[in-house]
Amino acid sequence: HEVIPFRSEQTIARSAMDVWEYAADIDRHPTWMSVLDARIVEGRSTEVGARAHENVKIGPRRQTVEFEVAEADPGRRLAYRVLSGPMRGQVAMDLEATGPGSTKVVWAGSLGLAGLMRLLEPLFAGEIRASEAAELVRLKDRLEAAPAPATAMS
Repeated sequence: HEVIPFRSEQTIARSAMDVWEYAADIDRHPTWMSVLDARIVEGRSTEVGARAHENVKIGPRRQTVEFEVAEADPGRRLAYRVLSGPMRGQVAMDLEATGPGSTKVVWAGSLGLAGLMRLLEPLFAGEIRASEAAELVRLKDRLEAAPAPATAMS
């Protein structure tokens, strides 16, 4: 049940690999995603099939979402599928190098609420879209605030 589509785009002043490595690190998700914490429960965060739990706050309640890495193409694409919890859906990050230290990032997907919470989807649609767009802005801010990794001089 995926009823709330979203899509946002940013250009980040980092290489596509730098963006991918940061975004793919599930332990770093709380630094840019709208999650309280994150932990890997199976596999490695950069491998398809890895599973993780993240706690999210929906209204006054803290709830656990289980998800898996659905796609992991270093420097190009990263996708997650929500398996259980208060939400269902999938999200993906597509990366396109626009220069040696510049990457166009598209964060898109569709999310919906599960169970009886589905009745609240119309109320949450705008909030979910705004939250997902804010995540990409936070990712840009985190990456651009950090010193650029040293690159080999030729």
